Amino acid sequence: MSRILRSVAGATIAGLLTLSLTSCGLDQTAQADKLETEMEEAATSVSGVQSANAHVNMNTSGNFINIKLVGTSGDDDVLGESLKEALPVILEKTKDVDGGTFSISIFSPDDTIQVGPSDIGYPAGTGDTLNGIRKHFPSE
Repeated sequence: MSRILRSVAGATIAGLLTLSLTSCGLDQTAQADKLETEMEEAATSVSGVQSANAHVNMNTSGNFINIKLVGTSGDDDVLGESLKEALPVILEKTKDVDGGTFSISIFSPDDTIQVGPSDIGYPAGTGDTLNGIRKHFPSE
């Protein structure tokens, strides 16, 4: 009898653990999807940004955020200004994210010119961390 109870108890505990880990993963996926949408909407609300494609991966290894902007200009100075304007509104959407990596660039419509944070004053060699970018480009 106790052998059967131990088997049932073990199966129940294993099931609850699996359910707990699965729901945690689903929550992170939903949060990542929501953040992607919010960042894309924020970016495209900025003059000079015609589209945005964000990818967010949140898991037990950390948070990984990558966003590609496409500008309306083929001039690198204009693209840089658009990136400067877009960063604070995008970063505002990440305020509940506890660190991680962050990569962002803006491209010309024909994809021949790329401007990134180091082109608009972010210190090169400091790494693309979300907290580092936040400190250098504070959201409003």
